[in-house]
Formats: sequence, C-alpha cells, structure tokens
Amino acid sequence: MSQLQVLTEDVPQMEISASTQELAALIDDHLGPLRPTSPAWQVADSPISGRGIFAVRPIAKGEQLFREHTLLVGPTAHRGRNLRTCINCYHLPAGDTDAEALCSSGCGLPVCGECVESPRHALECQLFRKWQPKDVQHIDPRALRILSVVRCFFLNESQRKLLYAMQANADRYYMREVQRAAECFEHFPHDPDMLEYFYRTVCAFNTNAFESRCQVDGQEIVARALFPLAGMLNHQCTPNAAHHFEDGETIVVCATENIAAGSEITMSYTKLLWSTLARKMFLGMTKHFMCQCPRCQDPTTHTLAPSICLYLHLGHKILMLALLINESMLIVSTRGQLLNSRLFT
Repeated sequence: MSQLQVLTEDVPQMEISASTQELAALIDDHLGPLRPTSPAWQVADSPISGRGIFAVRPIAKGEQLFREHTLLVGPTAHRGRNLRTCINCYHLPAGDTDAEALCSSGCGLPVCGECVESPRHALECQLFRKWQPKDVQHIDPRALRILSVVRCFFLNESQRKLLYAMQANADRYYMREVQRAAECFEHFPHDPDMLEYFYRTVCAFNTNAFESRCQVDGQEIVARALFPLAGMLNHQCTPNAAHHFEDGETIVVCATENIAAGSEITMSYTKLLWSTLARKMFLGMTKHFMCQCPRCQDPTTHTLAPSICLYLHLGHKILMLALLINESMLIVSTRGQLLNSRLFT
C-alpha cells in the first residue's frame, strides 16, 4: 500500500436516506424560484463517485448552468479573520470592542443593530441563551463556528430530508467541533439524538461545504456554506465548470468548456496549477479519495517542483511535511486538518 492511500482509509460514508430520483426532487424543491425552467443538467448516478450532475443537451462555454442559495451557512471563525461581523448580513456592528458587537440579550453572537431584532436572529438568540454562554463579553470562535451547524434546527422537513440525502463522510475528528463548542456553554445539549444530528451536519459540511467569499464594508467575508446542488459536482483535475459567489449565500456555476450532452459536469477541488502529488495529497487529506482522472494518470504530468510544504494541524502541534519527488519518502497523517499549502520553485 502506498503512503498516499493511507489518507483515504477508515473514513466511512454515512448512510444516505434517499434514492437518486428522490434527491433530484429534493434539489428541485430546494432551488425554488432559482430553478431554471428547462435545466441544461440533471442529477444522476456518477461513475466518478456517488451522484453527479450531467448535461442533458450541448452546453456552450461560458453558459450559466445554475444559481443556488445556500441550505446552511455560518461564519468560518478562522484565526486571523475579523470575528466582529454580523452573523446575518456580514456588515460590521457599531463599536470597536467585542462587547459592543455582541447581542445585548446575552446570546454571545455578534449582530448588527439592524439584524438584532430580525426573526432569523430571534430563534438563534433564544437557543444560545438557553444554553447559557460562559462568556458574553468576548466573541468565542468555537461558539461562532458551530452556528452554521446549529442552524440545522431551523430547517423545514424537506430541507432536513435533503441534508440527510447528501453524502457525509464520517470521521471521529469531526465530532471535536461539537465538543469544542460544548465547552463554551453552561448547558449545551447532551441528548444523543440531538448530538447525532449535529454530527451528521458537521460531516455533511466537511464533505460538501464551500468557503463562500464576498466583499462587505470593504473587507472580504468568508462564510462556510452548504450548497447541495453545487456540492454534487464531482472533481476532475481538468474540469469543465467553475463557480463564483454573488454574495456570501448565493453560488453561480458556469461552463468553462463546451460540454457534450450526456457528459458529467465537473469542477476542480484543487488549484489547477498544482502538481499531481500536491493534488493527490490535498484530496486525500481533505476529501478522503484518490483522484484517478486522466490528468492524474498521465505520467508526463508528474514533474514536481523541488519540494512542496504542507502544514498540518495535529491537535496542538504544527507539523511541516516536506514532500519530495520520491513518493516513498512521504510521511503522512490520517488525522490532519490542512491549514495551508505552498509550492516552492
């Protein structure tokens, strides 16, 4: 077994509760008014992985395939990001301190003056106050990050079915996100069914989510967003589609090549200019699969830069891996969260 294959082991897929036909119907309901009158695509079983999106007619390069609003979204709460951002509209709340940005009701969430009385915030505020944040003077990134998951509480029946119909790779490491959030509250729920629902949502996020980006008040906002249709676009290292964001909660997917009827519509989960080894390492660590596309199988594309450094976060330790040309010299971890990658030339 190669060291690269180790990255894809022991990550079982959680049970999917809907057939492909049922999933397609749930997607139509989810798109609502954004669903094209005559879509150029359909959802079907994919030879690449699971379900995918396929062209039902010839699609021209540059054609918009679909627009989609997020099913679930929330702050990424990454280190180095401005946490003083309204959880609803992404504008900056008034004031210069955490205490001024936080909701005055004591839920522990940053919210602007316009959104603090909104119905959307009212439900989340009530729930977080019930759990009793331990610190209501400072923004806790652990509590902020779990917000996107907690919002699964407020999905309707059709949306919950769609969430359970999405691919979700199970990993015990993902449960740590819920455990870290629990440390921020006096009365975080301990009901097994509720925790399982949280865990399922975390797994769906880590398998399918996008980091949606937009500009608000002159700063880049990065949100963790779950787009069920766009999330079904399978990976190819030579993709025929790409995406951009209209705002933090709407994704637009367009064809980057002419696509023949019957062909699968794909996108790249990696940077297109990365080497084959860098792409495989990234996909193995973050998506738990080994790409077998034509580009990865082409021996003429295996030339690497002298070294590629990937930084992994292992608990409280930072491990830097120097990936040399000889793959047998790789040292890899099956439990690492990719933080950054750099190609040295």
